[in-house]
Amino acid sequence: MSDGFIRNQWYVAANADEVGDKPFGRVLCGEPVVLYRKRDGAVVALLDRCPHRKLPLSLGAVRGDEIRCGYHGVTLNAEGVCTAIPSQSGPVPKGFGVRAFPVVERHKLIFVWIGEPVRADERLIPDWSINDKPGWTTVFGYQHVAANHLLILDNLLDLTHLPFVHGAVLGGDGYAENALEVEIESDAVRLRRPMPDVAQSPLIVLTRKFAGQGNVDRAQTSSFKAPGYVFIGLWVGPLGKPDELAILYAVVNSVTPESERSSHYFWSVARSAALDDARVSAEFHRLTVAAFDQDRIVLEAQQRAIDRDASGAPLVNFRDDRAGVAARRIIARLLAEQEKMPRVA
Repeated sequence: MSDGFIRNQWYVAANADEVGDKPFGRVLCGEPVVLYRKRDGAVVALLDRCPHRKLPLSLGAVRGDEIRCGYHGVTLNAEGVCTAIPSQSGPVPKGFGVRAFPVVERHKLIFVWIGEPVRADERLIPDWSINDKPGWTTVFGYQHVAANHLLILDNLLDLTHLPFVHGAVLGGDGYAENALEVEIESDAVRLRRPMPDVAQSPLIVLTRKFAGQGNVDRAQTSSFKAPGYVFIGLWVGPLGKPDELAILYAVVNSVTPESERSSHYFWSVARSAALDDARVSAEFHRLTVAAFDQDRIVLEAQQRAIDRDASGAPLVNFRDDRAGVAARRIIARLLAEQEKMPRVA
């Protein structure tokens, strides 16, 4: 029976700078995972549960390329195989150890494959290369959100909430009054919202690219890719010059379920202007954190209200919920296909 998580997919487990030579634990799709780096910098991902008495290995210590449990010293290598049991002599029992997960570090993120290892396909990792691409400067962040991952995806795929939730922080001109164009193809959803002749948002003002120009033409494009990836491009150009519209900044979003009622939200904001200005980077980070804290408050309150609602009434969809509904349908279809998928030894 399905637990509501698509398992044969890559999920972001951490920002690259979160993982070092000390054990780092995080629950992904209900699976406790411990991450650490070997001496050559390669990342290891193991089940975060000692095979002896089930203490989380993340409470232990890294020794060379291996991890040692903090309870009785059971030691496991990067493949999850036990190499030492200090309290008893003789060989380690064959097969004694924990599961090792496929792991890839890319685009300053660490991706873990929760499903069957033989099905792990690196081509399914999203192209988040804008995170470390020449000509862009990026700030990164993480939030733990006490809400279901689908609610976060709804939030990201319907930005008409901006003037009401983020107006004072990010601005919201042009979102509610301009129609959203939605295209659905296979496991992807693409969106575009033209926003002509609108005020510059606080982030646009920060870049100083359109200083003194007053209103600008804007557009927002978004794309969803299962299981929880959303790329949002913010296009800006001088008023009345559609050929000069270009992405000024982009928000890269990776949503990883922790449980049915909690999620990991990894984000980055890449900009193509004021690249070497540390003050601009600090303000981009501060404003984004402030905005996503506002989202978190809304999402967690929404989850609590859903949990308390005994009526069973469904969520109601407006016109601009089309993209979120499409994403939910894709996820539901992939879950149904997963149920029918034969297990691979």
